[in-house]
Amino acid sequence: AGGLDDCDLPCFEDLTPFEVEYFVQDLEEFKLEQVGNSRWLTQHERVEKLNWTAHNQAKEGLDEYVVDQFNTQEKAVTLIYDLMLIEVWKEKVWPLLKAKIAKFSSLRTYIPVYHEASVSNLLEVCLFHRTTCEEAGDALVDLVDYCVRKLRYLLCVPNDELVRQVASAKEVTEWNDVRVLDEQFTESEFQVCMCVISIIRFLTDHRVAIPLAVTTRLLETHDVLLLLVPLMEKAPWVRKNRLNGKIEKFEEHKWQVVEADDEGRLPKLQTQVWLSIYNLVMDPECRSRYEMTSFRRENLLRLRRYINEVVVDQLPPLTNLHRTLEELSISGQFTGAGQSAAPSPFVVELVAEVREALVRTYEGRWQEVADQQLKEVFVKETPDELKRLGQMISIPKEFFDDGPNPFLDGPGDANGSDGAKSSMEGKAWEAITSLPTVRSTASFFAAASGLDSPIDEVLVLSAPPQPVPTAGGRLKLELRRSRTGQLGRSGGARSRAAANADLLAQRAASEEEDFLLAIDADGMPETDVQTLHYVSQKGAA
Repeated sequence: AGGLDDCDLPCFEDLTPFEVEYFVQDLEEFKLEQVGNSRWLTQHERVEKLNWTAHNQAKEGLDEYVVDQFNTQEKAVTLIYDLMLIEVWKEKVWPLLKAKIAKFSSLRTYIPVYHEASVSNLLEVCLFHRTTCEEAGDALVDLVDYCVRKLRYLLCVPNDELVRQVASAKEVTEWNDVRVLDEQFTESEFQVCMCVISIIRFLTDHRVAIPLAVTTRLLETHDVLLLLVPLMEKAPWVRKNRLNGKIEKFEEHKWQVVEADDEGRLPKLQTQVWLSIYNLVMDPECRSRYEMTSFRRENLLRLRRYINEVVVDQLPPLTNLHRTLEELSISGQFTGAGQSAAPSPFVVELVAEVREALVRTYEGRWQEVADQQLKEVFVKETPDELKRLGQMISIPKEFFDDGPNPFLDGPGDANGSDGAKSSMEGKAWEAITSLPTVRSTASFFAAASGLDSPIDEVLVLSAPPQPVPTAGGRLKLELRRSRTGQLGRSGGARSRAAANADLLAQRAASEEEDFLLAIDADGMPETDVQTLHYVSQKGAA
């Protein structure tokens, strides 16, 4: 969702219907020890492309043939399995590997952690549609349990520990390899939790289409309402930036500053929580199944303080919710609730089969799996694999939020008047200089020193909040004009600076810099070319 940890989605071309059909059909269920291997990476890349295409289709109002294929081929269950697999891997295997693999390629170690966010993001798009909820069937039990675990994580961890810390450039240079991985892990986990909030809302939207046992699990087994109310109060989607003191909210998979004229607008994630609560409280079937105890009643009545005119203007259905809560405060029961929830002589409860099966299969073998992966996956990294990894996550998340950026995509996309061109140049510069700091692979610097720079491993190095020149450990970034296309893309759109890797390496040595990385910015006037100093996360690279 967004350094390497600030990178949401690679910038892909939309898949054709034939590619989508093949990719979805070919999705498979892996074993735990296969996470991170070549076949698994291939599937991860396909999930990324499917996710990219599905979001573009939803945003642009196009034919959503990605979701259609998941429904036609009944592959939503495979996505849920994939989510359970990577969750178990992160919970049981990752802690055993972290310290040992921190010194290896940051791309190889980051992608498995980042994969969970990709899958949950794709599921979020699919579950917006009722058909997907119907097709997933009993697998939704595993998904509900998964969502509840994430909601509990959001509630149990203090807000300032939920997200990657906003750090100055000087602080970043002092992070060791394990700290870098921990920050990436934390950011990925937060991205997943934000997706889960939307997934819960969509499940409650389509409650009549999901198995009754899933409704029972939401209301009785886990009592999701007891989680959603304190989550509304905790509001982890809002924070205060400790460097500039500004209030930010998490929207469109990134933190955005709350402008003065936007302070009264509800954050989208808060809206999702409100709608989930509304669906569960106002649904007659849910009311009849929700036994109202004094504790549950007091929990729900805490919501009244948050329903005011500003909120109701943005979410009119909350008027009915507020009226229902007032009735609850007087009568102690929902209208028509409680009496009809007679106990049944038959009790049928579905279990979370996928996660339980995974844990049961590998119980007592976690260290064995970790050792096997360390030997067969994380230490075997060929130049071709590094090139492939770099292509998977090398484009900033801005492309995810607004689609491919015409200011950076090349001359073919930048048509307009001279005034528009001037604006384009300013926005291009602003987009590049505002990117957060990322980590680059050690192998890239080694290759550059050998005068043979593999451009496909290049990651966008970006400005820290306040560049701090230090004795050593600086990286210099130059912006140049060229006819080539998007930043970080391979093939014909690769940066022209790669062809001069030998010259760059020589200049790096003569100027006592760690390395000079040239990035081409289309439409950037020569007079605007300037040098920015960067502080790498590992000090002297």
